[in-house]
Amino acid sequence: MKAIAVLLLLLCNTAVYAQECDCRKKFDSVQVYLRKNYVGFIDKVTPVTQQAYSAMLTKMRLQAATIKGATHCLLLVNRYLRFFKDQHLSLHIGYTPLKEKITLTPQQVDQLQKQPLSGIAGIYQAGSLYKVALVKNLRGLRTYAAVIMESAVPEWKAGDVLFELAATGPDKFDLISYVEQQVNFDTLTVGKRYDGLAALGWQKPGAELPPLSSGITALQKTPEAPAFADMPVAPFFFRQVNDSTAYLRVGSFDATVYPLADSVLNANDEYLRRNPNLVIDVRNAGTGADKLIERLRPLLYTQPVRITGADFYATPDNIAAWGHILDEQTGKLPDEYVEQIRMAIHQGDGLQGRLVSLGPDENMILPAPLPVPAKVAVLINGQCSNTAEQFLLEAAQSQKVKLMGTPTAGALDYSNVARVKFTSPDFSVDYPVTRSRRVAAGQGIDNKGIQPAVKVNFNTAGWLEEVVKQF
Repeated sequence: MKAIAVLLLLLCNTAVYAQECDCRKKFDSVQVYLRKNYVGFIDKVTPVTQQAYSAMLTKMRLQAATIKGATHCLLLVNRYLRFFKDQHLSLHIGYTPLKEKITLTPQQVDQLQKQPLSGIAGIYQAGSLYKVALVKNLRGLRTYAAVIMESAVPEWKAGDVLFELAATGPDKFDLISYVEQQVNFDTLTVGKRYDGLAALGWQKPGAELPPLSSGITALQKTPEAPAFADMPVAPFFFRQVNDSTAYLRVGSFDATVYPLADSVLNANDEYLRRNPNLVIDVRNAGTGADKLIERLRPLLYTQPVRITGADFYATPDNIAAWGHILDEQTGKLPDEYVEQIRMAIHQGDGLQGRLVSLGPDENMILPAPLPVPAKVAVLINGQCSNTAEQFLLEAAQSQKVKLMGTPTAGALDYSNVARVKFTSPDFSVDYPVTRSRRVAAGQGIDNKGIQPAVKVNFNTAGWLEEVVKQF
């Protein structure tokens, strides 16, 4: 199981899938491929959701038949992916879009200047960089086009379309941005209670920034306060907080920075085992490898830890993609790791859409708990995901540990992405091929996150003192 976990974190598989430029065919190619190969499909399209899924699919296929431009076609694909609410299911665009020009008449500009500040259409500025006319312009999925009037950026000229808004509901829009001369998608709300354009730095002359629910303006959202006034930038460091409490920053689980983490832990081993109280700060940590988890376990361990295994979605495409990666890993990783994975995935040979075990669930047992530290506070926030969440699921089983902060991202149930490439235009879709057995047990965390036992407002100065008081 451990061997499998190590290799899984290194995999980013690639398949190639050619398709024609016609949007209807393009859209169908994506949804058919994912229906066959995406492991989350079997859980997310069920008798309960089938009607909503079918209605969405019918609507999108009708829209696809009317779309001519590649970018709007991929926006439709992106909307399809969003249905599954899976942070590991994502679209990557590999082509450079052609610039579109729109010529505005003096009458159109005059009318836009007279638009009420509360409306969407009008003249906007982004500091001293751009001045645009956001005009209603129906084309494909587009509702509004932002046409440059003035630009301090040489690559962008008057008349160029800098971004588009495509309505998805009342006050809800997809944003298609070309600012970086690439296609980027996002979502935003533009309404009376919240202005997503202002949050991105776009403001009508004379308009006040709308308040957020927290009472601060859209461009002044308070960042998390540092743990220390002289907070180091290093992802790993140790510091004594008081005579009985130590602080350990774990900013990443990435294998490339493990030597730094190992060095910090070795250099401070005596102090880590002397302090009865320990704060481990894993805020903002995401993907990585299990090696650092194994290194931290003795500090937290009090009893056998249940480690839930994962299943591989066996399809010819997924097996072929992983076989290619395993061939590439030969000689780079221990042969037993590679062969263990190879044997596991080939349990699915000849199958189309069956889950095969990558290893059993385990009870991880260490020789004996360390008497010190006696109490451990693990700090978490909404940027903790993937490997960090795996660490937290184990940590939460310790009688020493108390999770403190805000809920995590919730991106661990479906993982180990494969990548399928499409052409004309070039884009790819990342999709998970493994599923944690937590899902079948009703213990999934995706889109919910791991919840803290104690809530902490990291935006408030002095929050570390409040954490220490919890010991």
